[in-house]
Amino acid sequence: MMRRLGKPLLGLVILLGLSAAAFFLLRRPPAPAPITSAPTPSALPSATPPPSIVYPTPFSVPTAALPPREALPPGTLRLLVVGDSVASFLGMALRYRQDEAGAFVAVRGVGSCSIFEAKVRIENGKPVRGTSCSEHWIEDAAELHPDMTLIVMGGAFFNEKACEPAWQDTYEKRIFTLADGMGTNAGRIVLTRVPYPIKDWRYGNVPARVDCLNEMLARAARKRGWPVLDLMGHVCPTPACRIESEGKPIRPDGLHFDGAGAEETARWVLGELKRFAREERDGGF
Repeated sequence: MMRRLGKPLLGLVILLGLSAAAFFLLRRPPAPAPITSAPTPSALPSATPPPSIVYPTPFSVPTAALPPREALPPGTLRLLVVGDSVASFLGMALRYRQDEAGAFVAVRGVGSCSIFEAKVRIENGKPVRGTSCSEHWIEDAAELHPDMTLIVMGGAFFNEKACEPAWQDTYEKRIFTLADGMGTNAGRIVLTRVPYPIKDWRYGNVPARVDCLNEMLARAARKRGWPVLDLMGHVCPTPACRIESEGKPIRPDGLHFDGAGAEETARWVLGELKRFAREERDGGF
């Protein structure tokens, strides 16, 4: 009888033992997760840097153009240079030194011209229209809206009537008419006392005519409260004028600022114009 009960009893004991073991294993807490170290800063994904600002340069913008204010570094002086061929050459010298002075220069000078309206004359029985330096000044200012407009009429003294009161009155009125036409679009207007020419450009009573022109320009500027760029005093502190700068001619042909010798003059001009802008901002004008 006991033998017959032995096997089932043994099986029951084994079954109970397995059940107890399973119950114990199920009640054990789960093993803790392995500890991992936080990523180092170098392992973190880096933020994308903002794109660098690319500003216009003298080489990326046409000579006669002036970028809008918002396209330039803050505080850039936007300068328009108008006048005759001397304005064109001086303007180009300024343009290639503009970065040093925090400026941007547009050059719209016209060669072999007069400040007066263009007139038609007859040559060999055919009408020929003259050239006016100022024909487009009003449109230029309206298009570009410069902070400052520099007027350079470097050859106006070649008019034989430059010392006559009637001619000077007419010239002054023309300047005022143009200034009124440009209005606030021109920004601050600056007139220029021009230097004596040298070499073949100086003959007869040309120096006296230069003096007459400069005196008239200074009077006109005083009437309107405009600053005057004393290019005469800088280039010609004496009637002989300064000929070279750093061993290079300032005006290779005797009239036009050009080449390496004109760089010092360009730096001086830009410095003066920046000074005028600061004085106006601070209430000096």
